[in-house]
Amino acid sequence: MTSTLANVSPTGSFNHAAISSGRRFEPAAVLSRDTSVHGLEPEAGYIWGTLRDDDGGLHSIMRRVPAVRDDNKAGADIRSLGGKLILLSSAGGTEQQQLRREPRHAPESNELSRRVLDTGAVEFTSPANDHGRAVTLELSPQTLRYQETDVIDVTGTLAAPPLQWFLPGPDSSLLYLTQTWLVEGDLAGKHVRGFLFWEEAWMRDGGRLYVDKDPLHDAEYTTWYSWANHYEDGTSEVGHFLFGNGDFHVGVIGHSDGTVTTARTMDAVIRRDADGYWHDGIDYTINGDRWVCEPDPNGRMEGLGRIPNPQQEGRIHRVSDTRVPDVWMAWGESVPGNGERRRW
Repeated sequence: MTSTLANVSPTGSFNHAAISSGRRFEPAAVLSRDTSVHGLEPEAGYIWGTLRDDDGGLHSIMRRVPAVRDDNKAGADIRSLGGKLILLSSAGGTEQQQLRREPRHAPESNELSRRVLDTGAVEFTSPANDHGRAVTLELSPQTLRYQETDVIDVTGTLAAPPLQWFLPGPDSSLLYLTQTWLVEGDLAGKHVRGFLFWEEAWMRDGGRLYVDKDPLHDAEYTTWYSWANHYEDGTSEVGHFLFGNGDFHVGVIGHSDGTVTTARTMDAVIRRDADGYWHDGIDYTINGDRWVCEPDPNGRMEGLGRIPNPQQEGRIHRVSDTRVPDVWMAWGESVPGNGERRRW
């Protein structure tokens, strides 16, 4: 875009422009404090995703694993995860996703230890605590194994190439690393299939996602969705769609054939419900193609409370694509306080 003297960006911000691409996943580098990338350090890793049981019930799970021991509480502006395991589920019908009690005795993330195995995989484990609960999370370039006693026990294979996006700024920068596995197993006593993401936020010293030195605040982002679709022919797509103020947009899609598509141009318009809090859909235009996020009827994560960035499950696809995936998820957020569409 062409800037004028009235709205030119400060040195180092690039009008909140971001870059994205595919990448190579190197387990030994996961949350490693031995090196930095663009002067950034690992803030935390996030294991998260949504799975469906055989009756169609939704189960969304997330745990934040700090790169170093973290006893600080999250800020109040936009809630950040602490060290506890979170599980939300819908019971079908018209019920939205509510917090479940199964994780209440799960180990704190500070109790997890990290090691690189002889196989080259990275493993996070905790010994059984006083409640007999333990954690094992093993990530390799192709497979995932994740167990939390009496909560989740799943394994999976990589669904698409690992991805990354980078948002630089003069005072805060964010490198976001992500890979996605198609998983199957047991969750809260039910057989489930779905997707799990392992993602890492690399930030400036003292940064914390959503709280401190986060350039997404500067970009006044309006929405952030991560999604995955698997089809009966065995193919998969995985994507990350973000949009906000200035030139901020991320549209990156990994395909199971090994290719990666990035958004050269992008627009996103959020359709709000009657009270202006939840959304009724998001319309994207990416490289001239129309995409849509369709919210799941039971996908509102009401169990998280009335937060500034409401979380919703749904399905993202090209408008012209009439296929219905056999496994899908799209977990994301919108930020009502930043409007339905922001451009300079």
